Amino acid sequence: MTGAHPAVNSSVMDTHRSRAALRSTPWIILLIIAGCACGHLSEASPAAAVPRVLSEDQALGLFYARNLELISAAFGLETARAEKIIAAAIPNPELNLYSQEIAPHYVDPRFGPAIYVTVQQLIETAGKRRLRTESSVLGAEAAESDLRDAARTLSQGVRRAHYGLLLAQKRVEVSQSQFDHVTELVKANKARLALGDISERDLARIQVEAAKVASELDQAGAELEKARAQLAVLLAWPKDSEQLSAADRWPDGDAFRNHTSLDAATAAALDQRPDLQAARLRQQQAKKDMELAKAEAIPNVTVSAGFGHDWGNMVTNAATLSLHVPMPIFYQNEGQIAQAGIRSNDAEVAIRRTENTTRAEVATALAAWQATDAVVHRLETEVIKRAEYIRDSAEYAYSQGGTDIIDLIQAQRDFRAALFDYFQAQANRAYAYADLKMALADDGTRVAIAPEANP
Repeated sequence: MTGAHPAVNSSVMDTHRSRAALRSTPWIILLIIAGCACGHLSEASPAAAVPRVLSEDQALGLFYARNLELISAAFGLETARAEKIIAAAIPNPELNLYSQEIAPHYVDPRFGPAIYVTVQQLIETAGKRRLRTESSVLGAEAAESDLRDAARTLSQGVRRAHYGLLLAQKRVEVSQSQFDHVTELVKANKARLALGDISERDLARIQVEAAKVASELDQAGAELEKARAQLAVLLAWPKDSEQLSAADRWPDGDAFRNHTSLDAATAAALDQRPDLQAARLRQQQAKKDMELAKAEAIPNVTVSAGFGHDWGNMVTNAATLSLHVPMPIFYQNEGQIAQAGIRSNDAEVAIRRTENTTRAEVATALAAWQATDAVVHRLETEVIKRAEYIRDSAEYAYSQGGTDIIDLIQAQRDFRAALFDYFQAQANRAYAYADLKMALADDGTRVAIAPEANP
């Protein structure tokens, strides 16, 4: 049974200690499991070839640290944080040097070319810089939600691969156990044949059954290697795939005891899903961008001030001052304002679309969880023990001559099929568990993003 999940901390190290650091230092994402869960892997030496037994949390920890898709998603956050610096930047002043009346010689040697030095500064009006900064802050917050959402959705695949590996392991265990059991029956029946208790036909039938079980074991082994490879690919760990194994622990049937009703589960998902949070933040950003587009219709002012030295003027040394203001006579930024309004409306639609998707995912995943949990409980309480009893009683009856070999073989097959059904039901419930975790964003693992330092 699965206990409480330790938190998995994903810390995106701050790269904004200074603007120079932002330009020169790539982001670094450090992911660790509380309590050093990854450190609890099997400590066997490589030479011993003992499999690395991974719990669900350990598999997720390795995934967060190594998966390239999640690393790529983190670049979006770093880009958004860089955009905050760009948006808040004050335009730099411009220095202009100007000279005129340059000649090879002058009538009066005391004269020379005129020289002007001016400094020009753009002054943004109507709060444009403030609006840009507020928009970029909302964009960065949305990017953080995007990173958490990437972890949410990608974690589903890791959980499914982890429990797929556990299912493959269980199939190998069942097949191996059944093969050993049937092999013992073959040995016992050979002894009985030597004593004349059974016919050669009965022995041949049990030998055929043993061959079938051996084939199932071979197939289960191939499926196990495939499942290992699938998990290893997600962990970016293909070289060690032959050493991976999943811990023998299925999800707890009480994992979602706080989400028994669809209304409560849907309300929780709508409140905490990061994709919805990102959509809402982007709607706010779109509204802020519309305000900015309207502010852009108000001209900025450019002020110039300087000093001139001109021998040809009556006043040789003089200050200069100018003011430059565009005149929005023919165009007042109508196109950009219209585009910003469309993006705001589209962001509202995106919220509603995401809400509808969330409701559908929660309803589907919760129904699947409840159904598969009921199947597992039924198999545990009603099927497995009875199938085992039928097999054991058939073996005893056959050894006493009370039944024929056909009944014995059928009892063996029924018991094997019951075990396969049970572990497949466990896997189906685990897959539903992964789907419901994703739908609810109700995760024991959390991607904790380091706060951004002031540049």
